[in-house]
Amino acid sequence: MVLLLIPAAGLAIAIGVLFGWRWVFAPLLGWAMLTWLMSSLRVLGKDARAPGMPSDEERAEVVASATADAGERTLFWCEECGTEVLLLVRGTSRAPSHCGQRMNERTEILS
Repeated sequence: MVLLLIPAAGLAIAIGVLFGWRWVFAPLLGWAMLTWLMSSLRVLGKDARAPGMPSDEERAEVVASATADAGERTLFWCEECGTEVLLLVRGTSRAPSHCGQRMNERTEILS
């Protein structure tokens, strides 16, 4: 790769002196923009899960075991807009906030 840089640099200098430097810098700028675009799209395509987070299968197992063992499910709903949130794993007893106020808790018994 380094051996290709020497003739490429010589060719770039020759083109820049003979035809103008815009013919050298425009492809370099285009390459830099294409590289940046492709790397940005590659990041969007990858899974955004942080290291150490459980996989989808592990989370599905936790949810299935939690709902099967308890026989009930907990929902939170917002009086203001009607949004409902299903509680999968309870971390604290505090209800989440939505529309600037605490959501109401509703427990449903599964039959």
